[in-house]
Amino acid sequence: MKMDAWHYKLDELRALSAETEWVEFKTAAQSFDIDELGRYASSLANEANLHEQACGWLIFGVKDHRDPTTGLRPVVGSAFKSSTSALNELKRHIAQGTSPAIAFQAVIELPHPDCTAGSRVLMFQIPPAPRGMPVSWKGHWYGRVGEAQGGLGAKYEAIRLQAAAMDWTAVVVTRDEAVLDTAGVARGRELYANKHPTRAMELVSWSVARFLSELGVARDGGFTRAALLLFGSTQSASLLGAGSPRLTWKLLNAAHAELDYAHFKLPLIQAIDALTAKVRMHTVRILPPGQLAPLEVSNYDPWVIREALLNCVAHQDYTQGGRTVVSELPDSLWFENEGAFIPGDLAAVLNMQDSIRRYRNPCLADAMVELGLIDTIGSGIKRMFRTQKDRLFPLPDFEFRQQPPSVKVCLYGQEIDPAFSRLLLTVTDLSLQDVVALDQIQKKRTIDQTAVAGLRRRKLIEGPKGGPYLAAAVANAANQRAQYARNSGLQKPTLKQLVLSLIDQFGSATREDISQRLIDALPSMLTPQQKADKIRNLLAEMSNKDKTISANHPGRGAIWQRRAE
Repeated sequence: MKMDAWHYKLDELRALSAETEWVEFKTAAQSFDIDELGRYASSLANEANLHEQACGWLIFGVKDHRDPTTGLRPVVGSAFKSSTSALNELKRHIAQGTSPAIAFQAVIELPHPDCTAGSRVLMFQIPPAPRGMPVSWKGHWYGRVGEAQGGLGAKYEAIRLQAAAMDWTAVVVTRDEAVLDTAGVARGRELYANKHPTRAMELVSWSVARFLSELGVARDGGFTRAALLLFGSTQSASLLGAGSPRLTWKLLNAAHAELDYAHFKLPLIQAIDALTAKVRMHTVRILPPGQLAPLEVSNYDPWVIREALLNCVAHQDYTQGGRTVVSELPDSLWFENEGAFIPGDLAAVLNMQDSIRRYRNPCLADAMVELGLIDTIGSGIKRMFRTQKDRLFPLPDFEFRQQPPSVKVCLYGQEIDPAFSRLLLTVTDLSLQDVVALDQIQKKRTIDQTAVAGLRRRKLIEGPKGGPYLAAAVANAANQRAQYARNSGLQKPTLKQLVLSLIDQFGSATREDISQRLIDALPSMLTPQQKADKIRNLLAEMSNKDKTISANHPGRGAIWQRRAE
């Protein structure tokens, strides 16, 4: 491209109404952090791919706000890496830190009349990420939302799913029926008959190949990886071309020390049943408000256990040698599998009206649907939440990790805060979103302030902004008055009287004496620093406004006494 054409391209980009996901402007007058440049290389490459752009652009020497007079972003010039050798070293550094390695399509040093002396506009033309291969910088994947840069998140899967053969489970790997497990196929037939009772009679006459063809895991006389995952013998794992898929159960104590474990190999259709049977079940008792007899429920709902496990199997990233691990602790079950959370955001799943349309392993997932193991409309997670709510238990926790991508799901096997269970029994018009927010509050986690405001308006919670708790009206109805008193603490006049009583009893008191007297009377939800601040403000008010007490000197170590009349 000739220099005039590059000037035209620069003006075209300068005229954009806003920075896009695939264009970034920086002043970079003299220098720029190389790690930050590498992160931009990753994010702009990934966004160029997702937006189907020929390239991404990182432009130095241009401000990122348009001049209202010209409609263009002002050119100021950049002296960054002003020598050819420095630019070549930069290209090498970026190529080494990115994976797959990025070689800039072009690095254009563009003289411009508005540039400061000894500078120019520097245009980095960044190639889009290859289809199916997100670009990382030093092992981390980056992306953008508008002008904001951050982790690639769910977009990682959007790029990964682009490859023509991305459905790893749909690839035919053998024509040898002998690699299938007889008992596994029999279990599959049983499940299929339960799912499709009207076809149970004809199912009896089907050959193995016909049965697997009906499931979509046998094609053109061959068996896919999905067929081997579900029905393959243990020895057939070598045909999958990745780490041997298996399910692992671990029994841990409260300190997370391993007490026992078991591995379950192919066929997974039987491994699922075997692992589920390892989970220890017992009765949990929940006492409703105003009742003498407790409710008796199992610590785990069998359907919820299987749903969590089956989701791991269906959505595992087997190309990474992924294995499903179920860790059983005294009060919870943790399910972990490799691969990013394809919907991207849990809230999107809980709030969605439409079905999910993308899956990592369509061939495997479709077969599991035909067997009645899962659904593919995205309702399973919402049903897990509703089931735990109906059982008066804490809701599941989802944890997403990006390096490498994985998903962890926690099922709770006992109450965290009895007040939460009693609230669910007492307040019957809560939406799922309300329950999710209240569940996060009982777990002492930060939630969206809009949700907090909504719960406050309904008088379900109260307390400080950083630590809301169950509101007085709900606490009364749920027989949690004592807990409410501990949460809210004593009122200010009572706190002042406690200070005066302490001074009267001993003639004087140090700040430490006063703190020890008041610490348990303050709201239990406050942090130690918040309590210290409240005590300091209380003493200031009593000495300056009320003029009931005074200190012998300012600062630490002061002795507080009654002020003389």
